[in-house]
Amino acid sequence: MRVLTKRRRGRLAIPAALAAISLIAAGCGSDDDSGDGGSGGGGSDAADVLGEENAASGDPVKVGWTSTGQTQAIDTSDEIAAAEAVVAYANERLGGLAGRPIELVICTDDNTPAGAQACGNEFIGEDVVGVAAGTSGQIDGVLTVVAPAGIPAGVNLVSSQVALSTPNVFVWSNPVSAYGVPAAYAREESLASAAVVVIDVPGASGPAKALAPAFWGNADSEATVVPIAPGTPDMTPQIQSAENDSPEMYYILGDPTFCSSAIKAIKTLGIDTPIVALDRCIGEDKGASIPGGFEGVQIVTQSVQEPDDEEYLLYQAVLETYGDDLALSSQAISGYQGMLSFVRAVNASEPAELDAASVLAAIKEMPPTPYPLGGGADFQCNGQALSLSPNICSTAGFIADSSSTGELSNFRVLDTEGIYELGG
Repeated sequence: MRVLTKRRRGRLAIPAALAAISLIAAGCGSDDDSGDGGSGGGGSDAADVLGEENAASGDPVKVGWTSTGQTQAIDTSDEIAAAEAVVAYANERLGGLAGRPIELVICTDDNTPAGAQACGNEFIGEDVVGVAAGTSGQIDGVLTVVAPAGIPAGVNLVSSQVALSTPNVFVWSNPVSAYGVPAAYAREESLASAAVVVIDVPGASGPAKALAPAFWGNADSEATVVPIAPGTPDMTPQIQSAENDSPEMYYILGDPTFCSSAIKAIKTLGIDTPIVALDRCIGEDKGASIPGGFEGVQIVTQSVQEPDDEEYLLYQAVLETYGDDLALSSQAISGYQGMLSFVRAVNASEPAELDAASVLAAIKEMPPTPYPLGGGADFQCNGQALSLSPNICSTAGFIADSSSTGELSNFRVLDTEGIYELGG
């Protein structure tokens, strides 16, 4: 069964610290793969992993999908293709959405606020029952249009102030795990201090300055934020200055080029304290410019990619069977998690009707449900996951060992109890 797809292109009380965190992924990310870069696996076992056929029937139900699309700076084509693959899988194997086939209405915003607002208006005009997204730097423009109209929107890794405070919006993942997980690592390893080396753009250094000291403080540790301008080729002076405080760990956030320069400087100076980095640091060159690569670096990630993990095997099988040889990548993971979370959230409540109101109620009433690529972690959108925002549906966040070339293994969940509390 082929996915029913309709493409459209639009025209070109939460703490203020959270307002720009969405740019951690959108601004600090890249078009490079952070996974293994291979094609979908599973071979002849794919059909077994996907489960028995359970085809949707009846009139299609429209669901909006919003993404950046292809611009000079960003290309989210793989994210869109992964969302389409999930819809094809759901329509053939999961009974679609509550038994009816999903028609995906895709609108790209061209990375502009006007384009995002145009997408929101298009979704209203198409009478979608809900909107889903992966990671989008312009998601606010969509949310401010569809949410007041009563259309539920579920996004995977976005945490703008609008996304975290607007009714009818759900954030499937834990958008602050980028700071909570490394702080929990510091507590687990009894590390008294950390240097948080972050690319100095508002969407990254701003949240780092506000959240890192609080989260590390909750871990009985101390974080000093070291913002460094993007494009700095040699970070040795900045790292040497940070070393004056004798930090017991370094945490790196930025794009692959930034992270490579930071880790290279740490190693050049002979610093042997633990290094932790966000998964977006692993780019196309897979650490080739770093002496020893990513060997020994702990990686904070939003997905579990263990070869024998059931959710990861499903991800591979979906992409292999329905993804037209789509490569495994961070973009594909974003689209896969964003779309499958929407399907699972709605279907978990088994709504009798399918309109915006019933879909909204179904998501709010969903029981704990496996988070895609979550290694067994659940998500639930009842407003109770994290006190930072009732819109956050998950506490998931993982850390993994890295090989020299950025291949991840030994994914694990750390104890984050008490880490995410903010004073005041």
